[in-house]
Amino acid sequence: MQLPKWSSLALLPALAGCATVGMMKGLPPDVGRLALYAAPTDTLVAAAEEAIVQQHLRLADTSRPDADTRVMIASRPPGLFSNGEYVRVRISRDSGGLMAVRVVSQSGSLLDMGHRDRAPRVFAAMDAQLSATALGPWPGVLVRATPRGASAPLIGRVARVTPDGLVLEGGLRIGALDSLAVGRGSYRHTREGALIGLLVGGVIGGLIGSANTDSGDPWASLNILAGISVGIGAGAVVGGALGAGARTEVWSPVPIH
Repeated sequence: MQLPKWSSLALLPALAGCATVGMMKGLPPDVGRLALYAAPTDTLVAAAEEAIVQQHLRLADTSRPDADTRVMIASRPPGLFSNGEYVRVRISRDSGGLMAVRVVSQSGSLLDMGHRDRAPRVFAAMDAQLSATALGPWPGVLVRATPRGASAPLIGRVARVTPDGLVLEGGLRIGALDSLAVGRGSYRHTREGALIGLLVGGVIGGLIGSANTDSGDPWASLNILAGISVGIGAGAVVGGALGAGARTEVWSPVPIH
């Protein structure tokens, strides 16, 4: 008779807008950013655990749904400028014979609109520990390839891999390469944009308030403070929107043989 009560208590953090280990474990298997690797399960597990440590996360839960699947939940507690964070890494066998790694990154607060997706950096940290043969590239993967002797790289998705190079979607063939990198996704700069906008807006608002106030006005200080407050609010909104639109792509270099 007590089980329903205990079950409802376990849901209270999520109902209050907080991410939990249980919530991350309950996400569908196909949720998250995907990367494919040609490496054994144990090798990928070791790389994922090291990547978690490098990202200043703590391994909170591990599970093994079947022989070829591992699920790791990592977390970071809230701090002065952070709501905390949860990351799920799921390693399983892909239908094409490769290993599929999916990474989900979630702020500790489900209401946090400025959360920076950590998945691309988790993949990059894993890639740094794996061999070139494990990284691909595979068909469908975004790559940044610099042909031999070219001054600028070409960016596109791989249509197929040939013995002497790559064919990108659209039919562009690339032979000998000077460099090659696989794309691991991008992240936004919402929080940084809001912070910069807040500071700039506050300064501009204060200057406008000061310029429109007479030196003998007894309400001068309040007028300047009002200008700063309006500038802070407007700057944070505009800066956050601009930061959300600015993305940084994460690339993992693939050694050229």
